Amino acid sequence: MLMPALILALLVVLVMMLVLRRWTGRLASLATLIAGAIMALWLAEAGLLPGSKGPLTADRPLVPGLDR
Repeated sequence: MLMPALILALLVVLVMMLVLRRWTGRLASLATLIAGAIMALWLAEAGLLPGSKGPLTADRPLVPGLDR
């Protein structure tokens, strides 16, 4: 539920950047913040952040001949 809300907020900010050309810098900063939150959520859902149970966890299968 949070991801669609953030995507909608990002789209609103991008449209506001096109319409209100006066506050482009502030709106760009807000868009960057929202995009970073979206990226962090997406990486957490994919299991690519530390502490998440995904392909980059500390538990690795041992490969005979390569692991010592």
